[in-house]
Amino acid sequence: MNLFRTRRPALAIVALTLGVAGCSTPAGPDAPRSTDQNTTTADATTAETPPSNPGTEPTGPESPRTGDHGVAISIPELPIGGNANPAGHEKLCADASWLQPETLPAGGVKVSRIQADPPTGFHVGGKCGRLPSCASFTFHTGKDHCSVEVTGPGTAQGAQLKFTGGFTCPPGQESSCRELTARMNPGAIGLSRPETATEPESPATEAPPSSSR
Repeated sequence: MNLFRTRRPALAIVALTLGVAGCSTPAGPDAPRSTDQNTTTADATTAETPPSNPGTEPTGPESPRTGDHGVAISIPELPIGGNANPAGHEKLCADASWLQPETLPAGGVKVSRIQADPPTGFHVGGKCGRLPSCASFTFHTGKDHCSVEVTGPGTAQGAQLKFTGGFTCPPGQESSCRELTARMNPGAIGLSRPETATEPESPATEAPPSSSR
């Protein structure tokens, strides 16, 4: 019997088995599992997703609410009276006063406009005399006189000097403030034609008496 022929097939089978084993990829401890890969991907997706917006709150200072600083009350015609006296060539000096002291609010009433009505031939100016100017003047109790200078030829007949003004009503008192203004009676100062300069009359020259024979 030939022993070499019997061992050759056996050696070939052993060599083939070792070669197949060397080509396979070993499963090491560091290889990630498919389940772990899915979990890691899900965690990354969750971390990158921004949180839902619950609603945008306004930034910056809060807008002031109505009535926090009072309400402006306008008075078309103030209860003003007085006289306009001649003060020179085509010039009048008006002394204006508040006629209803019981209607003056605590903060007073500020003049916003002075006008001649109708305005033809009149121009409203600043102060005159010793009283303060009525322009932007605030009438208070005990401080209720001011002056206005009026210039011009004064061609309008029956012209009057009228005042417009207003005051700030405290928050929450709008109703009482409007009741106060409803009690005010419009007033005005009458304007006459200012004096105009006239040339003095020349004295009459008498004719010498005729001589008689």
